[in-house]
Amino acid sequence: MSRDRFISLYERLIDIQRGSNKVELKSDDLSKTLADLTAFSLNYLEGLEKAELESKVPNKEYFMFENTESGRTSRPVNKGLFISEFDTKNCEKIFNLDFEDLGEEELNRSLYTLAISYCAACDTLKIGDQKTPGTFFENFVGHLVARALNTNPAKHVTIPTLDEEIRIPTDFVFDLGEGNNRLHLPVKTSTRERVIQVWAHQRVLDGMHGVARFKGVLAALAETNKQNNTSVVEVCLPQQWITYQMYIAQMYRVYYLDIPEKYMDLKNKYPFIQVKPFSEMFSEIEKIKRSSND
Repeated sequence: MSRDRFISLYERLIDIQRGSNKVELKSDDLSKTLADLTAFSLNYLEGLEKAELESKVPNKEYFMFENTESGRTSRPVNKGLFISEFDTKNCEKIFNLDFEDLGEEELNRSLYTLAISYCAACDTLKIGDQKTPGTFFENFVGHLVARALNTNPAKHVTIPTLDEEIRIPTDFVFDLGEGNNRLHLPVKTSTRERVIQVWAHQRVLDGMHGVARFKGVLAALAETNKQNNTSVVEVCLPQQWITYQMYIAQMYRVYYLDIPEKYMDLKNKYPFIQVKPFSEMFSEIEKIKRSSND
């Protein structure tokens, strides 16, 4: 694999994403670049060794990719979700939302495979800094959602005060037009202690525009943590999530590509945080645009 080619594709992705004052996330160029980048990553990973990891997560098995030349290893990869022989010809179809023939489980596995492929390749090549996989995943999710909504997002909100207007950076904010909800879409490869930002930004939007005027939807990759290149745990904070949902703001949905075990049950107890596979977002797009809080 050409390391320079890998870097140039990533740089192309960032250039397109920054194409104007609004984030050009729904562009055809970005779709093609994401498809090329994920296909390139999958082809590279085929040449690496796989090492089994001891899973301390119930009902899940994980492995890591290993670059034997450099000794670098990837983040944990969920064996049950990763498609080892993914047909790279389908990368472009996924980013064009051409997946009506896929069942929801197969779609989620496909999305997980594409998302984790770049992150794992980047881990073993150490491209850029630690923020690079996060930036990729932000564009990955943002592009798919922007295509589904046919709307480019903004990445800031302007907050009026008595003395001046304050402009603060946020995650993606979609204006879906008159008669529809707005969408606040935070995107994280993992949340950990930073997740309070998600609820804090939602609180700001609720304070400015009214509760539930913006639907808060968090999209995340996983909460896995690799220990000494031998085992995997999930680092979860369900009690903090419950507290934030009760006392700061209400998130409408949380979508994961690899749902943490400890978050799956949050929908069954107050305050009923709806945590679902990311693939379900596309079947719920109209509900997100038009519903109240069901």
